[in-house]
Amino acid sequence: MASRSADRIVGKPGAVGGRGVVSGDLGPDVELRQLRHFVCVAKELHFGRAAARLSMTQPGLSRSVARLERALGVQLLQRSRRGVRLTDAGVELLRCARSLLADLDCALERARSAAAGPAGMVRAGVALLAERVIAPALAAWHAEHPGVVLDRTTAVSERLLAQVSEGSLQVAFVHQVPVLATLTRVDWEVVRRGRLAVLMTGRHPLAGRATVALGQLSGETFLVNPRELTPSAFQGLKLMCAEFGGFDPHVLETEAASTATLDADWRPIRQGAAIAIMAEQTARGICPPDVTVVPVQPPPQFAIAVAWRRGDNSTLLDRFLGFIRGYRDTNAWCTDTQRLSPQHQHPLDGF
Repeated sequence: MASRSADRIVGKPGAVGGRGVVSGDLGPDVELRQLRHFVCVAKELHFGRAAARLSMTQPGLSRSVARLERALGVQLLQRSRRGVRLTDAGVELLRCARSLLADLDCALERARSAAAGPAGMVRAGVALLAERVIAPALAAWHAEHPGVVLDRTTAVSERLLAQVSEGSLQVAFVHQVPVLATLTRVDWEVVRRGRLAVLMTGRHPLAGRATVALGQLSGETFLVNPRELTPSAFQGLKLMCAEFGGFDPHVLETEAASTATLDADWRPIRQGAAIAIMAEQTARGICPPDVTVVPVQPPPQFAIAVAWRRGDNSTLLDRFLGFIRGYRDTNAWCTDTQRLSPQHQHPLDGF
């Protein structure tokens, strides 16, 4: 019994009341693994896929979630032939359970890191199209801390910020998208600024220019990731074009988040139907021979921020952030090294 109690949350009856609102106590005999099972199903909205992710059988997963519902006295999921849908109670429990499990995982990782001494692991995310810009700093960190595992993942900035907020990532390098100023569980600061560039067909009238002003691109179609996937980046592009170019951009959305390499999207650029804008270093690194890179005359500039979960004071994270700040300053990655609170940041600053 003692071994099971460590995985159990003991509360009082009447845990859930009102319109699906979870109160302070989750209820009697609610186990952490049941919460993990529920969160996985809630993310997948499919018992089969969730069971595969958890390496368990689908009937076993169904029974675990059913026991959780009985313990709480509410229905968390609506099951039908069409799939699975969260109830109001399920939506509220998912929000609370994510935070609870993230705090637990963070506490366990910090305990393991403390026991292991200076070695450990940093779970880091790098935004799409930011890898080449940030790579030198990460390589320098690895060279100086070979015993620390840098567990890296790549995704769009919005997804990485959600993972930092939930605690599944300790730190992320993201584009300075407008949503950063609204996050309450994430701290951040800019670590690199630089010149933007445009990818365009070599037949474009501007292809031979040394630089272009943003306003000269007012008649172009900008290739972007789907706005449903990257709403803040989409908003940032519109704000940047309005502020620094005086126009509302026309966009062509890709079918998927493929602009890390643009493998699926070279045809619109080659045909002259669209252009793409990104950090100059990234543009030159991924540009094929028949596409031209033309730098954008500042302003604007790109900006990469490092973000971490507010209140995470782990020694290893502090060491990592200190190293990144030192690398930034030594290599003059940006001049405004003052750390500012989000409410004092300009929403367009270095998109």
